[in-house]
Amino acid sequence: MAETKSEAEKEDSKKKSPLLLIVAGGAALLLIVVIMLVLALTLSSGDSVEPQRVSGGATAGIEPTLGPMIDLDQFIVNLLSNDGRRYLKTNVSLELTHKNVGPEVLNKMPRIRDAIIQQLSSKRFDEISTESGKVRLREEIKNNVNKHLIDGQVKNVYFTSFVIQ
Repeated sequence: MAETKSEAEKEDSKKKSPLLLIVAGGAALLLIVVIMLVLALTLSSGDSVEPQRVSGGATAGIEPTLGPMIDLDQFIVNLLSNDGRRYLKTNVSLELTHKNVGPEVLNKMPRIRDAIIQQLSSKRFDEISTESGKVRLREEIKNNVNKHLIDGQVKNVYFTSFVIQ
């Protein structure tokens, strides 16, 4: 009698296996379709937006071309704090007004890096942790570097990485 029950259970489990496999396969297929749909909607939403035009014909808020760029080596500085445990690790790129400024910047690189290090290390965490603080810091760096240049100017300062700890 025990043998007949185990044989019956084996037959039931064989019948349930294909059903379980079909249900699992259907769930996996449904999951793949949902993921593809979400990706398609996410990627296509950025393509349909057209830039707004202003009266001058330029794209609003976007400069048509970038000037010559110079990437500076990484900066790691201690920030002003009571316990001295906060630091900033950042990479900076300078956009120049024209290509003739590049050799002057490279020639004065030690002085420029020193000026930027002094500027960065004079900041507190709360001064540069906000978006407006970073904008102010960009302007300060630009003005500070431009004091050292004769042949041209730095047009913009870009942070390519910015980590505060």
